[in-house]
Amino acid sequence: AATADANKPLRVAVIGASASAGFGCVHRERRDDGEYAASFRLIDMVRLACPELSLVTSDLSSGFFFMAPVRNGEKAAARAREFKPDCVVALDFLFWYCYGDDAPEGGRLKDEAERLAKLELGLKQLEAFEVPVLVGDLPDMSPAVGKMLSAAQMPSAETLRKANARFVEWAAGRSNIRVVPLARMQRQLMEENALDIGGARLEPAKDAPLLQRDALHPAPLGMAGLACAVAVEIKE
Repeated sequence: AATADANKPLRVAVIGASASAGFGCVHRERRDDGEYAASFRLIDMVRLACPELSLVTSDLSSGFFFMAPVRNGEKAAARAREFKPDCVVALDFLFWYCYGDDAPEGGRLKDEAERLAKLELGLKQLEAFEVPVLVGDLPDMSPAVGKMLSAAQMPSAETLRKANARFVEWAAGRSNIRVVPLARMQRQLMEENALDIGGARLEPAKDAPLLQRDALHPAPLGMAGLACAVAVEIKE
């Protein structure tokens, strides 16, 4: 884990896709003088989850990451390195390196093997960081097919299994990689409609679901849960 001077701000770079960028993550609240709304990105809620830390951040996540993940991931990782971070939050960075319908070198995906080849390109980008990197594994987002995802963008169950096995192998050999278990968290969401994070259980409240209707992106309460998981790792 990184060590930091208590009086020195911690430099945190965020790289990733639309979940980190806060796609559709808007909290609405009605007060006596009207209705208010606030949008949240992941790093906004991370700040709220660890107010005792002084953070200097560079948020390079993008809702357009999926349009060209290999090119966009390379650019974001390069800009993050220029920021000289103390740690990197790459929660959903690898997602579109496995999902999507684009081939590693551009054009349309031809087969499932190309998904695994594309994943290797994402792992290579993360290998360039020597500081701690918080990165999520690959969740099964099949409930989003027909909503936010097309069938062509969804990897097969066997591809997901192979991709996560490769990720576990890759992460195990790198002491600076801290894994956030998105796959386990997604399974729990689907099976229990809840999240266990840091010894606490997060359940939906009235008019406050954990996932948005697209079954892909976190709602504000779900984003808060993800932020707490990230904050735990940052504090360590």
